[in-house]
Amino acid sequence: MYEFMNKLLSDKDNGIFTFKAFGLCHILYLLIIIGAIAFTIYLFRNKTQEAKKKLIDVTVTLVLILYIADFFLMPFSNGYIDIDKLPFHLCTSMGIMCMLARHTKFFSRFKTSFTLMGLIGALMYLSYPAGVAEADGYSYRIIQTVIYHGLMIAQGVFSIAFKDIELTKDTVKYDVIAIVCLTVWAYLGNTLYSGVLTETCSCVEGCTHVVELYNHDFNWFFVKHDALYVISDEIDVYFAPFAMMIVIFGMCALIRFIGNLIYKSIDKRLSA
Repeated sequence: MYEFMNKLLSDKDNGIFTFKAFGLCHILYLLIIIGAIAFTIYLFRNKTQEAKKKLIDVTVTLVLILYIADFFLMPFSNGYIDIDKLPFHLCTSMGIMCMLARHTKFFSRFKTSFTLMGLIGALMYLSYPAGVAEADGYSYRIIQTVIYHGLMIAQGVFSIAFKDIELTKDTVKYDVIAIVCLTVWAYLGNTLYSGVLTETCSCVEGCTHVVELYNHDFNWFFVKHDALYVISDEIDVYFAPFAMMIVIFGMCALIRFIGNLIYKSIDKRLSA
């Protein structure tokens, strides 16, 4: 059974429809995501607020289901479970936190912040998917990546379009708290999971070969190195964490600003 699942879900590389940054497949998938989001907003434009809220809840639920299911399917597609997918990056962590914010009292105060951060992370990743190893666009790993991040974008756009979140100054403080906490969380993950583990080979007595059991240097949320690795390590250790916090906070502020402009424009048009 494993052989069948591996053949079904493993990467395909026929070179016909390769997914790579700014390639035809990448651009086509982006257009499909944009079209699907726009069409869904059009369909729900006259629905009740309850129906719109349910749409967003379903979208967020699908994100979490895809995230969890991927851990069970990765052994078929990769041959192993990729620990880089643990929830220390912006996209993976927000897939969980958006669900908690919508269904728990404590995290509900962070609903706007988590929604915006999830939207930003997915937009950044899908706009320039340099971290995605090239494969045919119909490979499981590519489809999972596109659908997961596409739904993360969708939940954010739906929340803004249907006024399901508050883009007011009162919730900005939660952006700061959420971003700082994620930075600390990612730093903890990088510290705990990065390292090298070796042991002396025991194939025959006296063998001096060293077997590498574990070797990872994670840079979750880019708090150890800048995303493009263009700054020297000596500077990056101090620069990267604060740069990422400033960038994400700035993008949250920009979305808030644009969202409020759109709200005011629509309200003005309706009252005219």
